Amino acid sequence: MLKRIALTAAVLTCCSAGWSKIGETDAQIKARYGESIGDIPTASFGPVRGFAVPGYVVGVKLVNGGSAMEMISKNDQSQMTDQEIETLLKQHGADVPWKPDRFDKADWKRWRSDDGKLVGVYDTMRHFLYVNSKQFYDDQGKRTGKEEQQSR
Repeated sequence: MLKRIALTAAVLTCCSAGWSKIGETDAQIKARYGESIGDIPTASFGPVRGFAVPGYVVGVKLVNGGSAMEMISKNDQSQMTDQEIETLLKQHGADVPWKPDRFDKADWKRWRSDDGKLVGVYDTMRHFLYVNSKQFYDDQGKRTGKEEQQSR
């Protein structure tokens, strides 16, 4: 129990430094995270702007000048606890509550913000948390659906 309290305190301390919010500009993101470690190529999202924050690596997908998706991984790529995920979702969604959402994809968990503007998805195999604007999430789903149909 003491170990869990210490871990939660460490996560909250890290997050209290300020995680960016979906929709923030490149300048706002840089003000929160500091200098970028460079663009990181991804197969699913194209290049994302990379940042190193205490304990985490963050990739930010900028669309039309604002953050549309952030992918977060622990530096050691270990599993995130439910408490860590909950804390990160709260930090990205301001004061809006998040609710678990049914997801028919093995090894994945999904949440939606109460206001319907954000979607959080956690890959339990690769240990990445993705926080998306609903628009970006829906657009990715349409793109992935088309690719799957074309490959059949």
